Formats: sequence, C-alpha cells, structure tokens
Amino acid sequence: MSEDVLGFSSHDWRKNTDDAVIEDGEHILKVNDSRVLFKNPKTLREESVDVSRLVRVYVNNKETHKRSVK
Repeated sequence: MSEDVLGFSSHDWRKNTDDAVIEDGEHILKVNDSRVLFKNPKTLREESVDVSRLVRVYVNNKETHKRSVK
C-alpha cells in the first residue's frame, strides 16, 4: 500500500483532517491524535472512536443527506 508525503495510506481519512483541531476554550488538540471515550447507550459498554472517523461520518452523511446532520 503506497503512502503519500504525510505518511498516510491513500485510503486513510486522516489525511483530510491533518490540520483539524479540537478546541474547548483552554486547550487545542489535533483531531488525528484524539479519541472520544463514551458509554454506548445501547450496550452500556465503554467504547472509543477516533475523532477523524467521526468527522468522516459527519461529512459523508451531510453530503448524501442520509441522516439529519446539524
């Protein structure tokens, strides 16, 4: 699998979020280095998701209008 200049494979969504950040007023975190930890309300199990994956899902849903994305 080939990699581009940034070191991401051609199928890696993180290349699109390399300059994206999370800010909470005090801190700024790089999206590609961040994960969301949460308890799944359906299974009640703790889960973890890459923030870059959440951005990808948001963009895909907004473009295809499959779900209501605000």
